[in-house]
Amino acid sequence: MNFKDQLKIIITSDIDYEKLIAEIYCNDEFIALLQQENGINDIKVEFSSNINALDFDWLQNALNEARKKLLNQG
Repeated sequence: MNFKDQLKIIITSDIDYEKLIAEIYCNDEFIALLQQENGINDIKVEFSSNINALDFDWLQNALNEARKKLLNQG
């Protein structure tokens, strides 16, 4: 995966979480989600079990973008 891979972030609700989550996709494949159950200063990342290796820069950008979108929903 590299920066040419398409990033999609979806802010959604899920029955497993009380607060909104951010789902991260690469080329329509689910990569991870960000959840804020313990508050906006304690955001957690949960990775898909199907992911083996990711480009560091792509992942860092994806996590930052997802966090921004998630926090702007509140």
